[in-house]
Amino acid sequence: MSQSGLDKCATLLLALGEEATAAVFRYLSPLEVSQLSAAMRAMRVLPRERVQEVLEACQQESALQTGFATDSERFLDDALARALGPVRAQAIMRNLGGHVAESLKQLAWKDPAEVVALLETEPPQLVAVILSQLPRDSASAVLELLPERLRGETVLSMANADLPAPDVMRDIEAWVAERLEDTSALIPDHETSETATGRVLAGMSRGSADAVLNAVDRQDAPLAARLRAHTLSFEDLARVPLAGRKIFLRQITARTLLHALKGADRKVLNCLTEVMSEAAAQRMRDDLDTLGALPVSDIQLAQEEAALLLQRLAAEGAVSLPEEEKYESA
Repeated sequence: MSQSGLDKCATLLLALGEEATAAVFRYLSPLEVSQLSAAMRAMRVLPRERVQEVLEACQQESALQTGFATDSERFLDDALARALGPVRAQAIMRNLGGHVAESLKQLAWKDPAEVVALLETEPPQLVAVILSQLPRDSASAVLELLPERLRGETVLSMANADLPAPDVMRDIEAWVAERLEDTSALIPDHETSETATGRVLAGMSRGSADAVLNAVDRQDAPLAARLRAHTLSFEDLARVPLAGRKIFLRQITARTLLHALKGADRKVLNCLTEVMSEAAAQRMRDDLDTLGALPVSDIQLAQEEAALLLQRLAAEGAVSLPEEEKYESA
């Protein structure tokens, strides 16, 4: 999240009060809680005009929403815990495929450097299992700080690993519990290993992710190619060859493309107009000029949709990056 977004969220939470803030924090990752807490602490004075501006913006945003996301697993967990008590609730959630690895959530609240200090001397298979149980942003931060010799092997293990057997998870949980004082529950992310690993890589800086993927490439080139597809962003269109850009344009909706381009670097627009007729390119420029201002959330959503399309096309082999691009950071 940008600093501007953090400041807006911090202002809103300070205006809503402690109870509302505590309720919101329950649905955020540890990294998000840390960032928001820092932003809130930095706000010494909260002008009335600023609060009014943020509240009005939130009201406008909510009026455009078609629905609200829910964290049904957390809701169910809380309801069961209140009705049956923590011990019985945990047993039921395990049977439902809910909580995994009681002691691992505490790692997400540690500074990434502390987690690295705990894991850097361990086998990559163990590191991979632990990272796969952390929230995605925490896993990305830890992976970025791991020694280079360990990152590639860890990513290989993450991408190829199946769900650990219950007895293995119990052993890992016990291993982590011995090194941490507090334990609590973590709701895992239900994704394929490759998809989850790709999303973790996407959360890293481009240079670090490329270094990891280059290491993976030397051992499993097809896997590295599939993982690279998950890390593509909308602005990576500028690196896609002409044929791939034409395929992308045929599959994306005009509205999504215009909204995504509204907040993109000019080079993305230029790379697309290169593969369009002169009339179509001019029409798109005119549409962008007349589109007017858009909420940042609309632009981000459109860019995410466009990135998902690009990732899918890359995973299918319909779009590829030049070979020299893959190794530029090696």
